[in-house]
Amino acid sequence: MKLTNLKINDIIKLDQKCTFLVGAGCSVSAPSRLPAGYAMMEALINHTCAQSEIKNILKLMKSGKLRFEALVEIIRNQIDDNLKLIEYYDQCDKPNIQHFFLAEMIKGGHFTITTNFDYLIEYALNQSGVPIEEIVPVITKEDFKSFSDPYELLNLGKKMVYKIHGSTKNFTTKEDTSDSLVATIQAFGSNKQGENVFQLEPFKRPLFENITKDRSLIVMGYSGSDDFDIVPTLKVLKNVRNIIWINYNHNIEMGKEQIFELNNTTLQSLDKLDMNTKKVAQILFEIWQEKNISQIYLVNVNTDKMVERLLDSQPNVSTENFSLDLKEYLYNIYQNVIEVTQHYIPNRIYRELDMYSNVIESSEKILQIVKEEKYNIWKAIALSDIAEVLINQGKNSEALKNLEKAFEIPTISSNLSLKSTIFNNMALAYTAIKDYPAAIIRYKESLDIDKRLGDLKKQISGHNNLGHLYSTQQQFSEALIQYNEGLVITEKLGLLKPKCFILNNIGNIYAQNRNYIEAMKRIEEALKISEQLGSPSLKISCLTNFARINEYQGKFQDAVELYEEAREIAEKIGEKETKNYILELLKSAKEKTAETIGMVVKSGITQGIRKIKQDVICHPKWNLNDIKNFLKGFIKPFFDSFRDSLNWQRVETDCIELQPNLLEISSGDNFKATFHIIKEDKKKLTLQIIWEERSPTARQVWEGITNQLTDLFKKPGLKSLKK
Repeated sequence: MKLTNLKINDIIKLDQKCTFLVGAGCSVSAPSRLPAGYAMMEALINHTCAQSEIKNILKLMKSGKLRFEALVEIIRNQIDDNLKLIEYYDQCDKPNIQHFFLAEMIKGGHFTITTNFDYLIEYALNQSGVPIEEIVPVITKEDFKSFSDPYELLNLGKKMVYKIHGSTKNFTTKEDTSDSLVATIQAFGSNKQGENVFQLEPFKRPLFENITKDRSLIVMGYSGSDDFDIVPTLKVLKNVRNIIWINYNHNIEMGKEQIFELNNTTLQSLDKLDMNTKKVAQILFEIWQEKNISQIYLVNVNTDKMVERLLDSQPNVSTENFSLDLKEYLYNIYQNVIEVTQHYIPNRIYRELDMYSNVIESSEKILQIVKEEKYNIWKAIALSDIAEVLINQGKNSEALKNLEKAFEIPTISSNLSLKSTIFNNMALAYTAIKDYPAAIIRYKESLDIDKRLGDLKKQISGHNNLGHLYSTQQQFSEALIQYNEGLVITEKLGLLKPKCFILNNIGNIYAQNRNYIEAMKRIEEALKISEQLGSPSLKISCLTNFARINEYQGKFQDAVELYEEAREIAEKIGEKETKNYILELLKSAKEKTAETIGMVVKSGITQGIRKIKQDVICHPKWNLNDIKNFLKGFIKPFFDSFRDSLNWQRVETDCIELQPNLLEISSGDNFKATFHIIKEDKKKLTLQIIWEERSPTARQVWEGITNQLTDLFKKPGLKSLKK
């Protein structure tokens, strides 16, 4: 990274088209004086968390582990269904110099995207002479779809404000848009750091790409530490002319601004920078490494002074500051936060951050508080939370004991959502100990409740879990039913990420059953979604599955190329374990040749399923009836024992006599074969077995059966086996 001799006017060329991406920092300066993310979080934590937990939670906030959206989502779930908290931002009607600058930019044909919940850009537009009816805030899902072409509105003389994180209402129409805000907080609050806007809310991608295409993207009001979805979004954007990141520095006046250009020496330059500049430079270098954007600039300057200089005339900024006290506001909307809730909010924060020992500790504190019968539901919640941690620690028997205790609490039947959670946790524990039949029962009970509650997102999870269990037990027809039901819901809700997961799962089932045409269809669709979402981890999964399908078909060179692509992505995003796993797959694929795979296929492939023919020569003392009777008595106990050894759910094993010397054997979807007793002469019988290689497991099982039968029929007749 090099410090240039450039000035602001050299890189921000307002005679060319620009798009401004605006964060909370733009609303901090007077007279707006709205709290930035950390200030709001600190006030929330102090007001809603138990005194014993505040210091620890604040530490998590300052380290960047606890995000604003995650905290707000936890608060919403416990004490603020309607997100009254966000209405604090509604109260401010005093735009500062930065808002007036952005208003002038919008009037000049530039675009503005903001993550802020306030209406200060809209107020600035109106106060600078734009009629209310010309201002178009883009907030809801319908708005983003309807206005995906920003030039259409621009040509109509409209002034758009794109509110990427939502708002409680539409400034112009006064329409209540809080539902979209709740949906945004849910999406952003329940996801880990590093996912872009398009992964969480894919309907925003077309508009986002249209308003940045062939434009300078100027980022203002971001420190780089309190945002989690915008930076990953910038990494996947293409066709942006350049990025100019304005890094606020109170002490650097216009004329003395520092402008750095990112290049391949940036990493070596980081140690020479102050901490504030270093943090932003690291973020921008990650974006630069994607090679989607050729020029990226970092500007250290006092942003208020910068925009003041860039304006042709100075706006009439209010001399009176916004002064609604935040602590007083929180006290008014959250007047009675009971003791158990003050402990449960930290509990949920610890759970969000996988801090399991803290979850157990806080759950045990809750159990101490709620000894009275009126708190029975809280007892069940605490026991279920402890059980969830125990499952993660592999202590499944102990977890089940806690869940049984929770389920026995009398009032649990009245709380269907909690009951569903308990059933789901039981299923997780049973799955971990490989008691699949019990896990299926509990997942079904949980899913039935979610259907009664109309919780479609949880239904997707339920169908996916059941599909996985059925697939694990080789019950592929049942698995496909569950996956397809989940798939329908993802399409109904427009949820691309879970749709991608399910398509991958369906593709894997078809691949295991040698139906490569259908497998490829599903994996190809999943791969397109992963690219649409800009999700490298999902793309790695799709490419790996694609490679496996090619391996199954003996297309080893194609598999190698796909594994290589997946490895490169894993290396690029720093996923070391994933990279090492792919390297193992890559090594195996390179070593394979068509001649070394499995057994020799003596019959062709029918409908994607390989049929393997093997002849077993029987000892002369075996007769036709003894062979048939032995097979009928051998097959069913074999498959029952095989399924019991894996704790699979039993299915019916059929042995049907098609002809006097031809038996058809089937045990579920995966195990099918014919046994043909061929009488070549009076002294020689041959048992011809044709089995279907529907999966690697099926191959192993049938190879085991034929090896056993070969050894058995070498011996002189049925009587010799009874000795």
